[in-house]
This record gives sequence, C-alpha cells and structure tokens, in this order.
Amino acid sequence: MRTILISILFFSSILVFGQEKAVPSHGGFWVHDEANVLSAETKAQLEYVLRAERDSTTNQIAILIVPSLDGASLEDYSLRVAEEWKLGKKDTDNGVLMLISIGDKQMRIEVGHGLEGVLTDALSSRINRNEIAPRFRMGDYDNGVKAGVVAVIKAIKGEYKNTEVGRRKRSKGSSWVSILVMIVIFILISRRGGGGMGGFIAGSMLGSALGGRSGGGGGADFGGGGSFGGGGSSDSW
Repeated sequence: MRTILISILFFSSILVFGQEKAVPSHGGFWVHDEANVLSAETKAQLEYVLRAERDSTTNQIAILIVPSLDGASLEDYSLRVAEEWKLGKKDTDNGVLMLISIGDKQMRIEVGHGLEGVLTDALSSRINRNEIAPRFRMGDYDNGVKAGVVAVIKAIKGEYKNTEVGRRKRSKGSSWVSILVMIVIFILISRRGGGGMGGFIAGSMLGSALGGRSGGGGGADFGGGGSFGGGGSSDSW
C-alpha cells in the first residue's frame, strides 16, 4: 500500500510540474494584454507606434502582459513566447519582446541576437529599472509601458539617455505632464526617422486626454522567425 501511495504521488508531481504555461496566440497584434491593465487608447497608440517601427526599420517589438507566470520561469517563458511568436526577421534576428507579469511584479526585455549589440543587457536593465518600474510602482501601467517602448526604440537607435525618471516626484498635474512629455518624445522620434508617426501619436494622445477615441486597429503580419539566445534583462518592481 505504501509503495502504491508513493507511486501515485510521484506520477502526480510529474503531471503538475510537467505542465508548461501556455503561450497565447498573438492574434496578429503587437500588444497583447491578458491582464487588462492598459487602456484601449494606450493599446491603440502602442499598436500604431510598433507597427510604424516595423515598417520603417523592420525591427519587430511586441508586448505581452500576463496576470501571472503561474510558477513558470520568467526567462524560460519569455524565450518561448518570443520563439513561438516568431518575432524578428529570420535573416537579421531583430525581434524584441517586453514581457510583464503583473501578479509576480516581474518584467523582462527579451532581445533577439541581431539587436544585442545596441539593446544590451545593461541598457535593458536600465530601461526596466528607470523607465518602467517607477511608474508601475505607482500603478501607472499605461505610461510605464509607453516609456519602456520609447526607451527601447531610442536604445536601438543609439539615442537612449538615462533620465532617472524614478527619482522625480509626481505633481498633482502629473497626468497632463506625462501626456505632454510623451507627445514631445514621439515628435522627436518621428523627426529622426519615424516618418509621420509623431504627429499621429500627438493627436491621438491629446484626443485621449480629452476623452476622444484613438486610432489603431488592424492585425500585424508577424511572419518572421528571428532567433533569441537569452539576451536582455529580467527585473522586478
């Protein structure tokens, strides 16, 4: 009887620990928010920015936000998502995944082989710690993800500077200040090679602030297959 009980426990543990956290379908979109922490306006804005980045540079940046890792390793899960989503072009390996687990308060920037030279492990960690984490700690997921995306795009272009935003206190008008800062950043990016992206984002952000609807929509054609080797950084907030 004791042997049978031990055998049952052994095989039960194999079934429990052998189950991997499922990778959701990207559904043709660059922003996949399973935790429902982003506003509809923010998701539309990010979709536009990431699609414009792909069209102008071929770099493929995607975002996955999950409620929890369900006990999975952040690094292993991030790598599986990046590979199953086939991020990045096959010949240039220029994919990036931003994975955020709300319940675990963990995040990772997974970098394809082709971008590891510009979006280094150190820069990825700095972006997580100084751009995303301070906003997440205040519950501001919208602006945290936006700031992370802007920093990643600028880092790839060699233009990212550490602004230490986490050390500045928020004022009562912080929401308006944040919107204005994002407008300026996107305009600057557009002037340095982003086409007409800045004007659209400026308008959509201002429209969102005034209660209007943001543009966006339409699925992305991933169709890549770039390779990943664990480059990037995992951090918490």
